[in-house]
Amino acid sequence: MKQDGEIWRLNPYVRLHWLSWDKDHIVFNAASGQTHVLNELGAAILRLLEENALNPMEIGQRLVAQYEGLVLDTELSAAIEALLANLDTLGLIEPFAKCA
Repeated sequence: MKQDGEIWRLNPYVRLHWLSWDKDHIVFNAASGQTHVLNELGAAILRLLEENALNPMEIGQRLVAQYEGLVLDTELSAAIEALLANLDTLGLIEPFAKCA
């Protein structure tokens, strides 16, 4: 994962309501009226971005600290990038800035 890249943040217009059980997560965006089903990794990324704007490397580092046995390798980096693109397409997050 490159050190530089976009910084992502929660879309400031969303109002999220969560329902979670086991490894499945449902998030309802009251602003759009849409409901989304997320896997555990997608939910963890979205929850991190609810707290702070982060770049993909920071997201990876926080996930590794949060989940025992998780390693920040190319597979996890690719999954993070794919989930960020998906969450952006859903309108839940947005690029905030480009870091140098």
